[in-house]
Amino acid sequence: MQLPTISIASHNITRLIIGGNPYSGISHRSAAASQAMIDYYTTQQIIADLRQAEANGINTVLARADRHIMRVLNEYWNAGGTIQWIAQTPKDTEYADLNEYLQIIARYRPMAIYHHGGTTDKLYAEGRLGSLHESLKYIRDLGCAVGIGTHDPLILKHCSTDGYDVDFYVCALYNHTKHRELYLPDDRDTAFAAIQAIQTPIIAIKVLAAGRNEPREAFQLALENIKPTDAMAVGMYTQFQPDQIQENARTVAELIRKSENEPNCRTRSYGHSRSRRGIRCDGAWRS
Repeated sequence: MQLPTISIASHNITRLIIGGNPYSGISHRSAAASQAMIDYYTTQQIIADLRQAEANGINTVLARADRHIMRVLNEYWNAGGTIQWIAQTPKDTEYADLNEYLQIIARYRPMAIYHHGGTTDKLYAEGRLGSLHESLKYIRDLGCAVGIGTHDPLILKHCSTDGYDVDFYVCALYNHTKHRELYLPDDRDTAFAAIQAIQTPIIAIKVLAAGRNEPREAFQLALENIKPTDAMAVGMYTQFQPDQIQENARTVAELIRKSENEPNCRTRSYGHSRSRRGIRCDGAWRS
């Protein structure tokens, strides 16, 4: 299956990325649902899901850089796995010194490292976002592509305007920091507007609102409102739907192919009725 790719630094990344929250037992549903994910996702099952993603054209996983995930990925690569890894730093409560922990992450050869969105939001609220500059430079010095995650589109705009040295952003379509497990349509509208206004590649997360949104409709809406240079990272949980990875990859490939065949515009992006800003089909900015 052929999935289109975007470029982040020198890397080609499929526009559909498999997300790692299920592997870490992060359901955004309930404690029982999270525990069920932990019970299901043995090392062998995570590797099986990654192999299924490979077989269906997905070339990248976005997952937490915790000790468990790093050991599993190491085993997967040693067994011949080829998916590249975008590493999310853990929460700030999980390490004593970020730069020291970045050295540990780098040993496992991620193609990119991005700063945890919830921690980014916390730093911004405390007026300490500028402290990230040193760590972003440290990631670059380690030879990885550099990113910042956030759940707040205002922070996305702030970082872009203030010239943070990054290759990409990771932006949630719902403001989990502010609204926790309330997935509000207005949050998604605000996120789309911010994503459209920033030229840097962006990986949209929480596209399916932790399984609350119907996949085809949510994928189509996201693809119409993120840029052609952006991607989506989507957690996929195969316990009750073993072919979910295949179905998601097929749906996204079909939607992109259909949009590329539309006569008006290559991608028909920025079609959401509440979007305030975007790019014309000829690539020029409009306000």
